[in-house]
Amino acid sequence: MLKKFGQLLAQKRREAHLSIPELSVMSGVNEDRLEAWEQGEGESPNFDMCYKIGTAISSRSGQGFVLQDLWQALRADKIMGERISELYFVN
Repeated sequence: MLKKFGQLLAQKRREAHLSIPELSVMSGVNEDRLEAWEQGEGESPNFDMCYKIGTAISSRSGQGFVLQDLWQALRADKIMGERISELYFVN
């Protein structure tokens, strides 16, 4: 689940006054993928995708550290996912 990443992505995109289609064109990342991530779904993006998205948002808005914020949120989601799975799969 990509809850923190998706929420942050949606927030940063809106702050940059970008629609999902606009962000898709600017970043080269598929619209369906962006929508899924904002809803906390889909496979985790890799660093290159985060870089493309962060660069696109930063270029439009002037916001700094977007890439770092997105990557940190993705890592937090991954850590929380591992903790949750530990609760369900105890040996």
